[in-house]
Parts: sequence; structure tokens; C-alpha cells
Amino acid sequence: MKTLFKKISLIVVCLCLALCLMSNGALACTLIYVGSAMSADGSVIFARSEDYSNSQNKLFYVAEAGKHKAGELYNGCYGFSYTFTHDSYSYTAFSDDNGAGVDGVCPDCGQEHAHTPYEAAGTNSMGLSVTATETISGCEAIEEVDPYEDLGIEEAEIVTVLLSEAANAKEALDILTGIYDTAGANAGSGIIVADANEAWYIENVSGHQYIALKLTDTLVMTQPNMVIIGLIDLDDTENVVASENLIATAQQANIFVGDAEQNQINYVMSYGGGTQANARMVNALAYLDAAYVDAAEIDPESSYVLSNVKDSAIVALYNGINPAEKLSIEDVQNFYHISNIGYQRNLEGHIFQITSDAATGTVEWVAINDNALSVFVPYYPMLTTDVYEGYKLSTAEASFVTEAPESGVYYPTTKTMRVDGERKAVDGFMVLPENWADSIYWVTDALSNTVLYCTGLEESEISAAYDSVYALQAKVNADFFALDPAAVDAESATQWSADQAKALHEAMLALANDVIK
Repeated sequence: MKTLFKKISLIVVCLCLALCLMSNGALACTLIYVGSAMSADGSVIFARSEDYSNSQNKLFYVAEAGKHKAGELYNGCYGFSYTFTHDSYSYTAFSDDNGAGVDGVCPDCGQEHAHTPYEAAGTNSMGLSVTATETISGCEAIEEVDPYEDLGIEEAEIVTVLLSEAANAKEALDILTGIYDTAGANAGSGIIVADANEAWYIENVSGHQYIALKLTDTLVMTQPNMVIIGLIDLDDTENVVASENLIATAQQANIFVGDAEQNQINYVMSYGGGTQANARMVNALAYLDAAYVDAAEIDPESSYVLSNVKDSAIVALYNGINPAEKLSIEDVQNFYHISNIGYQRNLEGHIFQITSDAATGTVEWVAINDNALSVFVPYYPMLTTDVYEGYKLSTAEASFVTEAPESGVYYPTTKTMRVDGERKAVDGFMVLPENWADSIYWVTDALSNTVLYCTGLEESEISAAYDSVYALQAKVNADFFALDPAAVDAESATQWSADQAKALHEAMLALANDVIK
């Protein structure tokens, strides 16, 4: 595929060293899956951007084996609790920052207690990879019949529980659906769990009802915070796992679409209230399949919605996405440069590439902050024992002030605050922490906002910044492809990725400082 060129719009801001923040909006995480028959090298690839807020620190690290002990009661952010059945496996993970830099206070629940807020993705020592926190929602009629559970599992806890407990994808699926059956879910989400043998995609948009599909080798799919499961025959029990009352609940809500006698349900119509491509889906489809480049309107049923039914018969899972060429890892990296998918509200991005059950059979590509101006660094997660310090640094939060600071790196923004008893929009400035240069997250944050919105940059300078980042990505890719996996062990794999991340940090800091000046 051709490398994307992202068009940039300059917003003039009359501040030296000033950066500009996009206003907060809906969550905008975007997932992609590429089956082995659709990838250029025969690997299974799946990836996701985690989006929430500009300038909110995200950490990447390795959770050591035994971090959670057998019998330990884990209390999450929002009331869900879980008792671990064995000492936890080691695993790679991202989490929001509740470390020493913020005195252990969680930025999500505001509590100061021992937990890992929003571990978004990772791979454990057994070879299980999980990506979660892809938020989706259903229709009110379903939620009234099967409401979310206040003490149910929330996206914030899914990765922590599954990577700690499960040895493979099927075990992870069983644990998660068992929790949905009992404690229930606190919110709706779309999740992928995968190992070297299989990958499952699970959707839920109510307290206890869910549907999971085994993903096929011939499938390419994308999910930008939308329900994407369509007409499914539940009798295909080898490839479909669904809650016992999936059809009955939709019938009770008077919104069931399907054929109950044939045990078929159109999930997006019955639970999602129908679907229409959002802007990110339109952009994603145009990137993946030339058939959609000039489409003014996209029909969900014939494009991105998943189904296992054709002519009333069960078939292999499919949708209407048909790339002209097999997708490479570079194509998936570039997918996260697309407008509205790679942008400054990305907290991080991760790409899993699975070829076998060997220790080097899974590669986890890691990017921090704005994926469009970040670089994915590869790790062998089953061998990695630690990561570069610049990924793990807990810092003070970016601070909001109403007067322009005299120094430092900051940007103008508008924040909704309570003033005289009323919620009002207040203009001010967000100031990056003093030690921003020590963190890969904050370095990328500074670069991203400066490039996108700083006064005085010519379009040629902006293009040069993007070209510099893409050149760094190309070098990382080339260095990694030159490695011999057979010659890699835990020590060398850990050191190689740490060296790559350190070099990247230094290069990105130099680039950020140059652009800021």
C-alpha cells in the first residue's frame, strides 16, 4: 500500500512555545485485524489505538510473574473485584499513570489504592495476547432489560485479569464470559484475545449478554467504537460462543431481528440498534479497500459487518472488506496515520503480530501518544523482562492554569469547570510537567501538539517533521527485520528493544526541541 500523507491544518496561536489542544470528545479507539491469509508474511496481525485525552501520561512496562498471588482479592477502579486462582503470569502492559509522580492517585477513579488502572493490552508469558478498552454501546431497550452491573467488570480490569490468569485464548474467553454470566459487565466493549492457534473477537453491550466469534484467516476487519457483528447462526458452536439468553433478551426488549427458530440473530440490529459508518470507519475502509474510496455512502451489511450466514447456510465468518494486496506490518503501522485514527488524543498504540507458539512467535509493536507522529518499537513480549525507563516514568500531571506561564512548554486550551455554581468553559493553558523531556510519552506529546498547532511553522517544516518520524520508523523496521529470531534470548531481546527505544527517545526529543524552537 502507498504510505499515507496526512494533511495538516494550521491553527494560528499567538504564543511562543505554545501548543494547542483539541477539545475533548467521544472516545475514538480503533481496532484492526488481519488474518494470516491476508497478511504479506502469513502472520496474524491485530492492533488498536487507545484514545482518551491529550496530555494524560500512559506507561508501558512488564508486570512480573507473581505480581498477583493465588487467593488475592483484586479491587478495580469501579467496584469490580476478582480473586486470583493462581500466581499471575508475567505480561507486558500499558496503564494510566498512578505512580509516584501523582502520589499513587489513579487518574480514572481518583482513588489511592493498589491497582493498575486501565491496562489496555499486552502479552503474557504463555503467549496469550489481549487488547481491550474498545468501547461500544447498544440500544436503550436492551439496557433496560439487561442493565449494566455497577459491580461488573469494566474495561479497566479486563486485561489485568485475563493476562494474569489465562494460558491461552480459549481460556481467556471462558474466564471473561464466565464473569459476564455472573458478576456482569459495567460497560460495553469489543475485545480480541489471541494465541498462536486462534483469535476470538467478543462484543457485549449490556450487563450479561455477549457474543464471541472465532476470527478466520481470510478476514480483514476494523472496529472504530462500533458494533460490527451482524447476522450470526448460533448453531455454529465451534466458532461462536454466545450467552444463553442472547435471543430471549432481545425478544423481551421487543427489538429482536433474526430467525429464532433457526437460532440466528442479527446482533447489530438486535443489540446495537442498527449501525451506520462513522467517519473513522469511512476513512479506514477507504484505506483498506479501493472499492470504498469514492463511496459517498457505505452499506454496513455489504462492507464491514461480520456474518457467518449466506443463503440461510452457515459459512466461514466474513465481511465485505477485500484489500487489493496482502497487508504488511508497514501497512498496519500506516493505518494509524489515518486522519481521525492517528491523532493527539491517542494515549498509545499497539500491534500484535503472531506467527507461531515459539518465544519469538509473537511480536508486540509499541507506540506512545499520537500514533501519527510516533514510532512503533518491536518487542518479543514472551522474552522481554523489562523495558526502557522512558516508557515507565511516572510524572506529575499536566496542569491547567488561566494565565500564560512565563516559561516551559504549554498550550492554550478550554476546560469545563464549575464557576459560581455553574459549569462553564474556561480559557487557559495546559502546562507539561517539568521533566517532560525524560518521558517518551511527553516528548511525543510536545512534538505532536507543536507540529499540529504551533504558530510560525511553514507547511514544509511540518512535512519535514512527519518525514523525520517516518524515517525513524523505517529504520526501526529495517533493524528488526535484520534480526535472526533463532539467535535471540531473553537478555538480548530485552536489551535490543531497550536500545531501540532509547535511541528513539533521543531522536524524538531532538526533533521536538528543534520544532519548538
